[in-house]
Amino acid sequence: MEFKNLNISETVLKAIDELGFKEATTVQSLSIPEIMEKKDLIVMAKTGSGKTGAFSLPIIEGIDQSLKTAQALIITPTRELAVQVNKDISSFIKYTPVKTTTVYGGHNMSVEEKHLKEGAQIVTGTPGRVIHHLKNRKLETKNIKYLVLDEADRMLDMGFIDQMYTIIKALPKDRVTLLFSATMPDEIQKICKSYMKEPVTIEIDSDTKTVDSIKQEYIRIENNEKRTQLANIVFAEQPNSCMIFCNTRVEVDKIQNYLARKGFVSEAIHGANTQSRRMRTIEEFKNGDIQILVATDVAARGIHIDDMSLVINYDVPVEKDSYIHRIGRTGRAGNGGKAITLVTSDDIYALYEIEEHAGAMIEEVDLPNEEDIEEGRIILNSIWAEKKAKRKPRTEHKPKSHHKPKGHSTRQPHGKTHGKTHGKTHGKTERREHPKMHKKPVQQQVEKAYVKKEVKKQIHPVQKKPIEPVKQVVKPVSKEVKPEPKKKKKFSLRNLFKKK
Repeated sequence: MEFKNLNISETVLKAIDELGFKEATTVQSLSIPEIMEKKDLIVMAKTGSGKTGAFSLPIIEGIDQSLKTAQALIITPTRELAVQVNKDISSFIKYTPVKTTTVYGGHNMSVEEKHLKEGAQIVTGTPGRVIHHLKNRKLETKNIKYLVLDEADRMLDMGFIDQMYTIIKALPKDRVTLLFSATMPDEIQKICKSYMKEPVTIEIDSDTKTVDSIKQEYIRIENNEKRTQLANIVFAEQPNSCMIFCNTRVEVDKIQNYLARKGFVSEAIHGANTQSRRMRTIEEFKNGDIQILVATDVAARGIHIDDMSLVINYDVPVEKDSYIHRIGRTGRAGNGGKAITLVTSDDIYALYEIEEHAGAMIEEVDLPNEEDIEEGRIILNSIWAEKKAKRKPRTEHKPKSHHKPKGHSTRQPHGKTHGKTHGKTHGKTERREHPKMHKKPVQQQVEKAYVKKEVKKQIHPVQKKPIEPVKQVVKPVSKEVKPEPKKKKKFSLRNLFKKK
């Protein structure tokens, strides 16, 4: 169905046309009319099906442009997804006076408060920061008529269930509630029954829960060969852009460093990165400046790239739903994609459970041969040679620490000879010297320390008269003189006969 048949205004249609979209996706064509009629909605759809447009377009049409206050609240599990949703909405309202803003942890609080005060009508944010603004009464709720819970199952996985209840209870009961989720756990169903009014349920591809256009494969591999074979697989597949998923932050950093040594333009993204670095990395990846992005499940939420051709599961996900979210990064907007999972002997039963959960068979394939690996190596190196030359090495800013470890000094070394001797003395504990000791020889300074200084007369600031130093009177201590004991004569036979 074309967008012009969905009762969308001309100004919004103009922006949609500039973005290159002509026809609505299935979830959009089914959801938009229901939301236009102010009905509560539950949408179970796969990632990349156009969910953002499905709820944002009818919300834009329902905004009262003359009322400069929050009228729609969109909750997302991660800050990256919040930024992405806000960016999509901003592109739709390009030719309208509607204002939008984002609120999330790590963002400038004063900037958020300023935008809210200026009358942002659509607010997108993460649960924690939204609750913060609600408690401080910076986010007015009396005029909010739309609540969107985007990727509700992921918010449940991240432990935001209590925050979700808090936000829902703080909003007016007379509202439209829209819940979008790839899966429907019991806790999410409880929210639907308790806080939604006769919701309409739309389920897309519920039999497989995965994108049909994605080719899913797995490769049996030994644990000690995973890194080496990972690089060979990337060379053989020759992807334009690729995401590699690991289960832990530590593994993400290890894999990224390994791929960088192999010559790939790669970056890592996980919760330990600074917010500015994460956002910059995502933007570079979307612009095609990064070849491979290694990520954890949570950090990858909100990364939407239509032409990403390959996803590799370096680790089999612990949660079955995570597999669906991972491979959903590729095959978006109807484009073809491929997902490869590296499976060890310990992971094979977990993979079978994923197949059963997803309702799809994952094909087993062999490792790539040497000819394909070498051919891909040459092609990829030639494609990325120019970008590698232009790319500057990334250095992450480390905040200053006020804690100084024992035995370490923040004072810079003095003298020109430090560079030559530093390598030999590094790691050894050295006596700290006072900086004045560098001006004169150490011997003179030491001798000077033992010279007694004369007591100078001090002048009181009020009396302006010399004040004599206080003389300490030392009383002599009387000591009792004890008589010296008489010396005993030595015993001898001569003295004995003399007495007689």
